Amino acid sequence: TKATEKLHLDKIRIESANGQAVDCEWAYGKPKDDFPGMADTMFLSNSPTLDYTFNNAGSYVLRLKVDNGESVGFHYYELRVQAGFDEGYLILCNDEEGKGSMAFVKKRSPQEEAEGAQEVWEDLLATINPSYAFRDLRDVYVFSSSSESGVLITSGDEEGSIYHLDPSSLEVTFRLRAMDEYGTRTGRILGEKTSRGHYSYVIGDDGKAYRYEFASDLLAVRQTPYPVKYGYQSYYANTVQGTRVPLMFSESGVVGFPNSNIKGFGVPDGYEVINAAGTRVGTEEYYVIARSTAGEPRKVQIIKSNSGISSQSTVLEYDESRPMLIDRNSTMVPTKVSNNIYYNYDDKIYHWAMLSVTPTLPAEGDRPDITLPEGERIMAICSNAMPSTSATTVDDDLLLIATYNPAATDRKPGSLYIYNLKTLEQVKKYEGICEKPVAVTYKFPTSN
Repeated sequence: TKATEKLHLDKIRIESANGQAVDCEWAYGKPKDDFPGMADTMFLSNSPTLDYTFNNAGSYVLRLKVDNGESVGFHYYELRVQAGFDEGYLILCNDEEGKGSMAFVKKRSPQEEAEGAQEVWEDLLATINPSYAFRDLRDVYVFSSSSESGVLITSGDEEGSIYHLDPSSLEVTFRLRAMDEYGTRTGRILGEKTSRGHYSYVIGDDGKAYRYEFASDLLAVRQTPYPVKYGYQSYYANTVQGTRVPLMFSESGVVGFPNSNIKGFGVPDGYEVINAAGTRVGTEEYYVIARSTAGEPRKVQIIKSNSGISSQSTVLEYDESRPMLIDRNSTMVPTKVSNNIYYNYDDKIYHWAMLSVTPTLPAEGDRPDITLPEGERIMAICSNAMPSTSATTVDDDLLLIATYNPAATDRKPGSLYIYNLKTLEQVKKYEGICEKPVAVTYKFPTSN
């Protein structure tokens, strides 16, 4: 059976040789020693048939006890509860009162589609973790390496909770309280995989960068040369493998962590950072968009940095004759499909031809690549990138757009729209499946 799906057993024939009535008792527990050893036994039902929904994935021992008044018999069954959440899309949400939730859209196999298997779960956090009161959730991140895999969620609740979830069951395995340790709350999560290990960085409300150690569930502050407020998640792939590298910035400068070292650079005097992005394949480089703070018209600079954050050069400088259609809250999404960077601005999707001869930004009057249905506000976007795949595998061909419609009355306000990045055509939509989104991510199959 699969987690959150009902197990139904009604084909077991129970009879008593003496004609006496038979009492039944179903129970289950975790395996202990040799089969049918059980631990932490939980009662399920006294019915001859069994209907029960298991919330957590794992291996269990299922026991049926039968009693006819003269003798007692026990029958044992090995039970494997599969997660069912191995691959799909996670949408992190909050309602108007700040209560957190997380919807899941499963990527179904052709067989599951033919069988009409469940595709959407509106709130897995509450279903699987009923003992936690999730509030003011901020970001969600999926990680996987040879040594550890899981899901990380940040929040802005009173304790600055950071939740570490099991990758298969989505059960909370650890809750870290950032307010107790550093007196701050955290938000944006940016992953890093290097030759030294696999970590994630979280941006604190105090403008500092913190590294979350997956194996030990520890949070460590990292001293950066510039304050950090915003972040770009780099997905870079060479011909052998892919990696994720975090890039953070504030108005005054950019911070990177090449192979866990801390590097940074500022923008020219009189300029401020607007946003940043990086190459997906080819030579690993980063491109920073900076704009002058005074003068008419404003000037825009495109500044290129190498992957080691040790060398920068100005690729282009031009007058902002029309206002740029981008800001610091735009999420930059690279793809192997093209050299374009796709991003959100003013509830529309635009692209930046970052590697073109003249990489100017879309400006007022330019046509967007994607326009959502009337009333849909874009809250978060991402691709279906598999971080570890090489440049030769083009697997990030979808753009996920999580939206909020405050005027929706006959359904939930949150929706997910999926577009093909090759054609920019909508391929699927899931309207009214969640509360107000704050983040969306691809839940790729993890290695353990």
